[in-house]
Amino acid sequence: MSLEFVLWLFVFLLQAALLGRNMYALVSLSDLENDFINPYDLTLRLNRFVALEYGAQVLLTAALLLSGKWFIGCLQLVMLGFLLHGWSSRQHVVDATDVFRQLPAQKKRRLIMFGGFLIFFILITYRLIESVIHGLLTDEGRAHAKKLFQDAAATLHGY
Repeated sequence: MSLEFVLWLFVFLLQAALLGRNMYALVSLSDLENDFINPYDLTLRLNRFVALEYGAQVLLTAALLLSGKWFIGCLQLVMLGFLLHGWSSRQHVVDATDVFRQLPAQKKRRLIMFGGFLIFFILITYRLIESVIHGLLTDEGRAHAKKLFQDAAATLHGY
């Protein structure tokens, strides 16, 4: 395994976690809007993982910039700036006493984040697949893939 593949796999997993967390927040906001949950449950659901979300974004941005992936690293830096702007304007947490007034702004903010995270997820998935293919195009990668396929074919003899 190359370091390039390990980096893209790590970044892929972090980006998938951020995308999933944002989808969970959007579903929770919709549940509140449709009266499926109460405001206190919503705040417990959303505010619990705010620090982890910001930490994952910082780690993701740092990993990309430190490894020299400047284009996607700078795009992630813009998303980090968007998140930090929300932090400084106190939009990163949901207040249970004022949640219905915050709901349209929270949904809009989460939809913007969802769009960004989805675009990043697609770009990172492409780069992950590209690193796997480039790894298989080397002599060492082809030999490793050949052995892997031979071992897999040897285990299928009973089928």
